[in-house]
Amino acid sequence: MEYMHGGDVYRNPVEYDFSININPLGMPEGSARAAREGVRLSALRYPDWKSEALCRELEKKRGIPAEQIVPGNGAAELIFALCQFLRPMRVRLVAPTFQEYEAACRAVEAKTVVWPLSAAEGFTLGEDFIESIRGEEQLVFLCNPNNPTGNLWDKKFLLRLAKQCRRYQTYLCMDECFLPFLRQECQKEYTMLTELEQYSNVIVLRAFTKIYGMPGLRLGYLCCSNRRVTDGVRRMLQPWNLSIPAQMAGIAALKDEGYLEQTYCLLEEEKAYLQRELLNGLADRIFPSSANFFFFYGEQALQQKLLQKGILIRSCENFSGLSEGYYRIAVRSHEENAELIRRWRECGRNLQHGGGKWQNQL
Repeated sequence: MEYMHGGDVYRNPVEYDFSININPLGMPEGSARAAREGVRLSALRYPDWKSEALCRELEKKRGIPAEQIVPGNGAAELIFALCQFLRPMRVRLVAPTFQEYEAACRAVEAKTVVWPLSAAEGFTLGEDFIESIRGEEQLVFLCNPNNPTGNLWDKKFLLRLAKQCRRYQTYLCMDECFLPFLRQECQKEYTMLTELEQYSNVIVLRAFTKIYGMPGLRLGYLCCSNRRVTDGVRRMLQPWNLSIPAQMAGIAALKDEGYLEQTYCLLEEEKAYLQRELLNGLADRIFPSSANFFFFYGEQALQQKLLQKGILIRSCENFSGLSEGYYRIAVRSHEENAELIRRWRECGRNLQHGGGKWQNQL
């Protein structure tokens, strides 16, 4: 299996990892304590195979009935389980986007129909995408905000898309794993969690991994009002797919009232700082991002140069629709961000790398 993602610190000499988009605050302290207690309990019992306590806490916090929630070992497990259950013949994807959608489709021998997003147009989606849905595909994946571009699709657009998909009996899977990095009042303008009762063909994916800084614990969940879908996805999962430490850490995270506000304040400050530095001669073009990362075009040798300085960034050339020179960097703490910029400037700029292809803009 070829590894297609960031975070491979096991085979790279990395001091600072900017290749994964994890909350710079790290795991909430209450979650860390709960996970440690979960480790102790793991020697005494199996995990709850239904994750009922976690689902009840999600019901309280998200307003989604517990029976409409399917927890998983990260969102990736649920993407594969969804495809294994639906067994679609054709699936619609945009490109570039998260690569596990295509991998899950290949696993069930589904044909992927790719809708290319244009760099010249800022990787946006238009009405023609909605109008192109005519029932040929049984499933559409859309990431909001999109990974790696950071584009955010608004609720009006998504409702029209959901309605078009419903008209042609097509499932729409909305991956909202990065949406929690928007403030709560902003999330309401973009999330499809509030539309599940009206659209039984809509499936929403969320994860604790990124917003609560627990990538190694692996914790995500799928929401859908269609009982056929939730029951079917559960049947595709292994028993005890979610560990006791992961379940307990998730419950504790949902109860932490102050953690998210700290996150929003930090990200607002550090995104502004990184944006100023990137615009100051480091990147050829920065694309607007509503997530906790920046997507940009720059020097083609940048990843290797920074790796020699002990910093790992995400080269995006292996995303469908992208090429060498596209990168993604996470927003970290100020100390980490400042160190990234310092070492980046030490690398210098190769003026023959093709700069000028983009006029630097936001």
